[in-house]
Amino acid sequence: MIDMKIDQYHLTSDKYEVKVNRMSLDSQGHPVTSYDDKSGINRLVEAPLAHCKNVEDALHWLRG
Repeated sequence: MIDMKIDQYHLTSDKYEVKVNRMSLDSQGHPVTSYDDKSGINRLVEAPLAHCKNVEDALHWLRG
């Protein structure tokens, strides 16, 4: 499984796809997190951008 951060983008995968999300960043460029009451952990604040079939397609999508 993939869990990769590139600048403001976060790539994750499962056995079916690679997801590309855009992370919210603070003024210093650090990822913003939000506390999740249900799981009791901090999660990244991010917006989904794309679902790709593999890493190569996800990186190609990011490149434009």
